[in-house]
Amino acid sequence: MQKALLVKAVFVALIFAVLLIPLSMIHGIVLERAARQQAVAQEIAASSFNKQIFAGPILSLPYTEEYTEEIDEGREKRIVNRRLERTLHLFPTTSELDGTASVGEKHRGLFKVRTFNWQANVRGDFALDGTVKIKRTRDDSRIVWGEPVISLGLSDPRGLVGAPTLEWAGQSIALARGSGVSSIASGVHAITTPVDPAQPQHLPFLLVISLQGTESLGIVPVADNNRVSLRSDWQHPSFGGQFLPQPESQRISKDGFAAQWTVTSLASNAQQQIQGMLEGKKEGLLSVERLEIGFIEPIDIYSLSDRALKYAFLFIGLTFVCFLLFEVLKRLPIHPAQYGFVGLALAMFFLLLFALSEHIAFLFAYLIAAAGCIAVLGSYLGAVLHGVTRGVSFSIMLTTLYSALYGLLVSEDNALLLGSLLVFTLIATVMLLTRNVDWYRVGAPETDSPRQRVAES
Repeated sequence: MQKALLVKAVFVALIFAVLLIPLSMIHGIVLERAARQQAVAQEIAASSFNKQIFAGPILSLPYTEEYTEEIDEGREKRIVNRRLERTLHLFPTTSELDGTASVGEKHRGLFKVRTFNWQANVRGDFALDGTVKIKRTRDDSRIVWGEPVISLGLSDPRGLVGAPTLEWAGQSIALARGSGVSSIASGVHAITTPVDPAQPQHLPFLLVISLQGTESLGIVPVADNNRVSLRSDWQHPSFGGQFLPQPESQRISKDGFAAQWTVTSLASNAQQQIQGMLEGKKEGLLSVERLEIGFIEPIDIYSLSDRALKYAFLFIGLTFVCFLLFEVLKRLPIHPAQYGFVGLALAMFFLLLFALSEHIAFLFAYLIAAAGCIAVLGSYLGAVLHGVTRGVSFSIMLTTLYSALYGLLVSEDNALLLGSLLVFTLIATVMLLTRNVDWYRVGAPETDSPRQRVAES
């Protein structure tokens, strides 16, 4: 290989390295805007409502144990009346939750947060068989039952839309603010008529609730047998938590999704965890097992822009390789400054793409940014390569590269495979185009060709 071509390759490599600076600066802008998006999401949640976790209903039966105790004080004995206050917590035997969630957005400037409005009917019952065991200090003590409290745990009650309604044993009862138990930080509760757990009975309930939240909804399976059905107009649910929906029940389409969960107390530690929380051993619903639905955007503009920048080096590098091929195959000298201008134009595509995508849909932002760069580079390269046809050919090549890049960006699951196939295809194409090139003859008289000298000898 001649010295001139080697020097050109070194200059091109230096230009490529310098272009990493603006690309790094653009990447920094993307990261800064993504962090600002997260900060805005937290600000909106702090001023309105946050992610939601729903748990309930839970039946709390306060009782007082009364007994007398004889105390020996040496010379005399004294009778003392003892009163110990305790609470018995009971969980539903069955619970069927049927809900729908409509998804919207809250905006603050250019930034937005996904919100949902969840409307649900929760139907079930507490089946008491009369064998409930309670803590007693003495077997002959007297138990006095207090007013039962029905508790609903909510991670952020600010999201309540109107007042939930509760039918308990066929009667409508009013709900009040607060969970009614000190260990559950927030929620609503109701006080109902006395219940004697020593008597076999069924206590059916029907709860109608409407709740707003941001980004995700969690439901704690507090009953012995839980059945949860959920429908939504959102097309990209993320099922999380400790329980996934039944595979055969999942329906995801352009109109939204539907899913069902069936969870029993044999498969869940939720009752034990809530019981521990009620006894002061745990704090917060975040530590309790639950099923969770995230209303996510699988590929947002920040992740797409970040991913595009990861392919920027490959994109610019392939363009420079094509330039070198033109120099080698067509013997067209291209100045390093021209390499630099083309590289800067390609780098500015990514900044233009990100700036536009904050205002319009990513697809349209991509089309506008790509069309602008292809038009500018096509006209410029037509002059650099001394021919309109060559400029058009390069524009077609750039169009192909931009199309391939967009396919890589939107195909989250197959990005690695498609990227590998693209690189392999491009390398194979370069090898095919240069298979007959004698690199020792590039830029040199034919008499200087080592291959020719070997052939003549």
